[in-house]
Amino acid sequence: MKGSSWHDMIKGDRAAFLAIYQLHYQALFSYGFSLTADRELTKDCIQELFLEIWSTHVALNKEVDNVRSYLFTWLRRKINKEFDRLKKEKLNNQISEDIELTLASYEELLVAFQQSEEKKEELRRALKKLTKKQLEIIKLKFFENLSCSAIAAKTSLTPRTVYNLIYEALRNLREAMRLVVIYILL
Repeated sequence: MKGSSWHDMIKGDRAAFLAIYQLHYQALFSYGFSLTADRELTKDCIQELFLEIWSTHVALNKEVDNVRSYLFTWLRRKINKEFDRLKKEKLNNQISEDIELTLASYEELLVAFQQSEEKKEELRRALKKLTKKQLEIIKLKFFENLSCSAIAAKTSLTPRTVYNLIYEALRNLREAMRLVVIYILL
């Protein structure tokens, strides 16, 4: 029945597809849960797996001898891909949060330094120390008030590159301004 259901499913038989789903779901769930220990993630990956199977059933390997093993391999790859996506998403969210916190404090710094002519001149000198790309990004962010995604679209850079350039530029500005403050205090 296993090989027959697989071949029938590849030919487009919905009943065979449903039989494969019902026959293997519990084993797939147990296996997926052993990999991730996250019930919802496991269920989602199994659902996506079967959606992909049905949407690509015509192109699937017709010579599958062990359907369960084939499905286990597909599920393991799907869960690993989801882990990778979640890690990247978590990293991007952390970077975004860090940048937002940094931007808020640096915006306050920029406003404070613009309150007097002397401080404006200090800011101009610090801005001259930035690379052309950093200066362009800072102007777009703080003087044209564009979001990072808008800057990315306008400059043909990735949002990640824009975040990195802003972070580096603000770090350089902070260091330059710190040196000015130290010089004034001396």
